[in-house]
Amino acid sequence: MKTIVKLIIIVFVLSVFNVTVKAQNTRSNADSALLNPNVDIEEMLPPLDSLFVIALKNNPLQKLEQSQANAAYWNIEYVKVLWTQGLGVFFNYNFGNLPFFSGQIVANNGGTEFISQYQGYRAGINISLTVFDFIGRRPRVRQAEELWEVTKHKRDVEALIVKQTLTDFYTNMIGWQKLWKARNEDMVLQLVAVGVAEKEYKEGSIQMNEFARQRNVYSIAVAADEEAKKNYINFYERLQTTMGVKLSTLKRK
Repeated sequence: MKTIVKLIIIVFVLSVFNVTVKAQNTRSNADSALLNPNVDIEEMLPPLDSLFVIALKNNPLQKLEQSQANAAYWNIEYVKVLWTQGLGVFFNYNFGNLPFFSGQIVANNGGTEFISQYQGYRAGINISLTVFDFIGRRPRVRQAEELWEVTKHKRDVEALIVKQTLTDFYTNMIGWQKLWKARNEDMVLQLVAVGVAEKEYKEGSIQMNEFARQRNVYSIAVAADEEAKKNYINFYERLQTTMGVKLSTLKRK
């Protein structure tokens, strides 16, 4: 008879627990759903390769590296045309005492005549280049190209670091959630056992030391559950920071 009562109590508590979890999932948003040990986050999130692509697109450090690479590229284009700062085009209208144009032409009588024009339009190109503009241009362009290569390699290195970090956080998060789920189930079952032990203690079926032992085992289960939960949330938040987006916005296709 006592065994039947114990089974009824266990089934009742587990049923209440499952109903509570379902109700919480119904009322909670996506963030709290991912922080539920009974929700398999590995099945909800995209695969690791897809997470890496998303991280490269949204991670602030990757955005910084890409901007630096773009700046290095445009610096090459700037250095290539830097020599043109010694070139100038002008167009104006001048007049005054000094001739704007002068020369000699053959007159009708066979002689020569000197003509001068003291006003008129001027147009032309002004060129002022130093020896350094010719000698130093190629090395400066090569230097700018090498700086661009440096920024690209640095961006690739940072992408590799992001992938390694992402993999570490992801695998730890998945592992700790599985452990948290197991610890949570142990805690719930032990809570049922404590309830049964308390009832039996009040009925005089067991001694105080047995009831105390059950309570102690339950306390250990609670501590283990909290430890697993803490580590899961820790890697959850680290992964979310590395991704640059909230994990609740990501869905497996």
